[in-house]
Amino acid sequence: MRKQKSLASRRVCMVPILAIVLFHMGVGAPSGESSKENPEGSSGEKSVRDAIVASRNLTPEQVASLEEKLANDPSDVAVRTQLLAFYGGVRSIRNQSAKETKREHALWFIRNSPESEILGMPPSRIDHILDRNGYAKAKEAWMSQIDREPENTTLLGHAADFFMFGDRRTSIKLLQQAHSLDPSNPEWPSKLGQIFSFGVREPGAGDLEIAKKSLENYERAFELSDDSGRDSLLEDLAKAAFSADRLDKARKYAELMLQNMEEGWNYGNRVHHGNLVLGRIALREGKIEAAKSRLIAAGETPGSPQLNSFGPNMALAKALLEIGEREVVLEYFGLCSKFWNSDRAKDKLDKWGVLATAGRIPDFRANLDY
Repeated sequence: MRKQKSLASRRVCMVPILAIVLFHMGVGAPSGESSKENPEGSSGEKSVRDAIVASRNLTPEQVASLEEKLANDPSDVAVRTQLLAFYGGVRSIRNQSAKETKREHALWFIRNSPESEILGMPPSRIDHILDRNGYAKAKEAWMSQIDREPENTTLLGHAADFFMFGDRRTSIKLLQQAHSLDPSNPEWPSKLGQIFSFGVREPGAGDLEIAKKSLENYERAFELSDDSGRDSLLEDLAKAAFSADRLDKARKYAELMLQNMEEGWNYGNRVHHGNLVLGRIALREGKIEAAKSRLIAAGETPGSPQLNSFGPNMALAKALLEIGEREVVLEYFGLCSKFWNSDRAKDKLDKWGVLATAGRIPDFRANLDY
């Protein structure tokens, strides 16, 4: 019974982990919510992301039609991509048959088409806890591909994505190898920054040296990026600097976010996260009223594809609740309901509001990281 309970708790934990990865990649939203994404990236990446979003609404008849097409032509990458997108993600966590089908498609891609865009996306990842056998087979297949082409940066990048949660040491090694082969590409230090950032969102919550490595890599990616890439990295830089206890840098990057008033897909993110980081800094400095003002300013964001889908960040709200500042947090919830307004989002905000009103601190889960 104890083992069954442990496995069930792991399944619950995997859902927010997948959501965080999807959020950082800008893949889209849970079913029924906005699914716009960052328009940056290759046309291939965008088409795969579109397939992932569209797969959530496939009917059983459409899935059966795709499976028939694949049976007639097993090498049809486009059809197999749609099916992997359909069976991957949360569906494969909840359903054993979907997990096995996802594993079959993912292994086919690794063995037969390892440069396919879908292998750089979350639905292709086989979980090292929930599917140990599949993970072992995929690991063997990836290492075989890397041994065959050790200087292929596309393979290195896809393999690093695969190992991101199950074997971070290998993931880091592969990304460093890709960076040495392709030193002018900001993708590699950006991904290294992301890996190092896991688990160190708060100063003192993780290894400070790891937080500093995250910041160092994000800053290297920033130096290598064009203006558009730099704009999208500012949020990661500000949060990484805060986690590394470099409040001077965190303030600088947050202020840069708010100085850029150019509208576009990232405008709402800049308003939201720039104010939240400055608010957390203010709270660290004992400036409670300034922190409260920043929380309200963050809630007044017009929203964004990511915020509308995955929701607002609750780190500053949680910190304010911990010191008894309930009213401002309830006001923040109300502001967030204007852009995070799906039925699922409203239900969450209502439940959080009830708990906060009662003097309790909600379990914000992944919304502490978004």
